[in-house]
Amino acid sequence: MDVETNNNTPVPVSKLTQFAEKRTATNEGDESEIKRLKQSVQESGDNAAPKPADAHVPPRGTVKQIAQRLPVQSPKKRLQMDSKNAAVSSNKSKHNRNETFMYGNYKQYYGKRILDKDFHDIRLDVFASQPELFRDKQLLDIGCNSGHLSIQIAKQFDVKGLIGLDIDRSLVHDAQMAINNIKRTSNVSVSAAAGNFPYNVKFVHGNYVLEDDVLLEIERPQYDVILCLSVTKWIHLNFCDAGLKQAFRRMFLQLRPGGKLILEPQSFDTYKRRKRLSEKICENYNSIKFKPEEFTDYLLSSEVGFASIELMGQPEHCKAGFKRPIQIFSKV
Repeated sequence: MDVETNNNTPVPVSKLTQFAEKRTATNEGDESEIKRLKQSVQESGDNAAPKPADAHVPPRGTVKQIAQRLPVQSPKKRLQMDSKNAAVSSNKSKHNRNETFMYGNYKQYYGKRILDKDFHDIRLDVFASQPELFRDKQLLDIGCNSGHLSIQIAKQFDVKGLIGLDIDRSLVHDAQMAINNIKRTSNVSVSAAAGNFPYNVKFVHGNYVLEDDVLLEIERPQYDVILCLSVTKWIHLNFCDAGLKQAFRRMFLQLRPGGKLILEPQSFDTYKRRKRLSEKICENYNSIKFKPEEFTDYLLSSEVGFASIELMGQPEHCKAGFKRPIQIFSKV
């Protein structure tokens, strides 16, 4: 008795037996048996027109058998493909790395600012010239990075309290871990050290630039001193002129009467080196009209409201890029 296929073509029983034997041989990985059965089928005189292969049916056989049937590439071709894949991987890695640090949130930032083996940021020497600015004051450190400088300021100048803010969640975690470690090794109970270092230092994650200027209307004075040290460039590159101006206005609103903004702006010539971090940052860089030399006039204008400015000092760093003037803007 013959059996019909899906297209009603009669298939002899002898054929079915051969096909079954072929499938068994394939599953067992016996390549010699497969070849023999193929030859037997061809010699049987089957004149039926061959069917086109179904592109959606995967090839039969083990992985090793499939690999053996693939065309062999020359060593030169393999080297070219390996080089191409490596280049693509390298570019992707570089692109991702650039975007990771688009806010200036470098993990080893303080390694470049510190000149000696033990931690000592030379900006502390400038701050030490006016310790009364910090003593018993409530501070906000915008862009605190991993918190090393914030912790030293709180410890050295007996601040009332300090909050460090950074847009990078992992850096905030590192900063909080650092202060928690100091708490564990201080051997001072929370009740005994309440309000004193290190229990008066806290780090929080957040973006200082608000989503909308209308949110400035709910700001209230809460700090005596706001630190904005080497952060203006990164706010500028990511949030343009409007974002930086909003940040300046927010700083003024958050300061209590008599409060101080301690500002360390980067010069505009340092922006260019970072414009390739992403396409968006390059776009923002090209749109900047509000240059750092205009910051003082803006901060003292009626649009913001600071009453006066003085030069606090300029760190003597071995690298010219870190010799940035530190300014104090006062609110009456």
